[in-house]
Amino acid sequence: MAIKVLLADPHRLVRQGLYTLLAGEKDLEIVAEAEDGQTTIDLAQKLSPHVVILDVTMPDLSSLEITRRILATSAAVKIIALSTHADRRFALNMLKTGASAYLLKDCVFEELTRAVREVAANRTFLGAGVSDLVIKEYIMALRESEARSRAIFEGATAGIALLDLQGHLVESNPALQEMLGFSREELRNLSFTVVLPPDTAAAYQDSWQQLLSGACPFFALESRLVTRHSRMLWGRVTVSLVKNSAGETQFAVVMVENLTPQKEAEEQIRNYQEQLRSLASQLSIAEERERRTLATELHDHIGQLLALTQIKLGALGVKAAGTDLEVPVNEVRDLVETVIKSTRSLTFELSPPILYELGLEPALEWFGEYLQEQHGLHVEVQRDEEPRPIDSETRALVFKVVRELMLNSVKHGRAQNLWVRLGRQGQNLNIEVKDDGIGFIPAPPGTEVKTGGFGLFSIKERLHHLGGRLQVESAPAQGTTVSLLIPLWEEDNKLQVS
Repeated sequence: MAIKVLLADPHRLVRQGLYTLLAGEKDLEIVAEAEDGQTTIDLAQKLSPHVVILDVTMPDLSSLEITRRILATSAAVKIIALSTHADRRFALNMLKTGASAYLLKDCVFEELTRAVREVAANRTFLGAGVSDLVIKEYIMALRESEARSRAIFEGATAGIALLDLQGHLVESNPALQEMLGFSREELRNLSFTVVLPPDTAAAYQDSWQQLLSGACPFFALESRLVTRHSRMLWGRVTVSLVKNSAGETQFAVVMVENLTPQKEAEEQIRNYQEQLRSLASQLSIAEERERRTLATELHDHIGQLLALTQIKLGALGVKAAGTDLEVPVNEVRDLVETVIKSTRSLTFELSPPILYELGLEPALEWFGEYLQEQHGLHVEVQRDEEPRPIDSETRALVFKVVRELMLNSVKHGRAQNLWVRLGRQGQNLNIEVKDDGIGFIPAPPGTEVKTGGFGLFSIKERLHHLGGRLQVESAPAQGTTVSLLIPLWEEDNKLQVS
């Protein structure tokens, strides 16, 4: 039989979202929706749903009053409270009034369907965002409401352990037992350090002593945890003390949050990022190879044919001198000369031969002269005489990066003067591109900043793949300095030398 659910939320869009989330579950049936408290009470009495999903801020009645009225006439109905408030008072008051679950709305996607099934099976459910908020209240209320507090303790999704003042486990909840793969009896009386690796256990003991001495109110750490079957498990461990009304320490509470899915997702993201960096680098290298191939074809074939054509036209021009053909022959020679210049310019734009024949520094000097001619600014390329071994593919990428930075100074920085300095710093090539342009406010680390087509973000990614790094210093009206650090390679690596 399907679990009948009543949705009660004053916001239509939220109800639609909840409906979409639950409607696809075969064992759940949405029987009705309500947008205010009185309608919720009336529908609960009329339809007798198994579960009422209730927003804690209804427009006409408080969620506490709605819960009381529903349970007064339909005690079997289970109430799941949804809220944007992560304050323990909201959760505690709803649980004390009779709600069976309390979830934060930002966790609904991951937790709601499970919560519905849990409460329908007469179990209490607390979302990951609230279980740690109410655990201390559970301990203080243990004598007053043993059964209710035990349900909260047992139903918490976070792992919980109670320790005596010697650091031994007195009690553990099912979530912790499942997490570690040990039974309740196996964990009892063990030191909590048995589930920590040796290096973490030592740090834990130091923090434990500081906690007992009053030097800190709590401590937290992230660590790999030791489980029964040696499976990889990462957890965030938070330890705090519980005191009675007289201020005397009674025991400690350990909260263990399973970080394994998060760590695995982070590792997967890192792998994807590295693969994307590698792919971007390989694409850039492949592009440069194609550009060089095209440039070579232009130079070795088309360029040579044009040169030969010009020679033959020169010879023909001599014979045509003083005849009616002299003018048209000279016109054709001028056209061919224009094509030769365009071909030569295109060759350099595709892949400057000077980069491969003479090296990185002469190529940057050539490009600096080109910028001076085209844009009228002063460009100065400075270099030392130390050897800088670098393979040809890296050299091409570095040239492309520096060229883009130089163009950025012209296009976006509106600079009048530009300095490029190359030097060796240990086993690294250090390049500094500095201008006197309008400058800008650098974005915080991790934020993508696009300056032109290539972009600083893309430059950083490519340098990262090479093992290099980039640093930007700039301020409005203060110009910009971009520093690059790229690893060099020794000659015995059989790489070309710049």
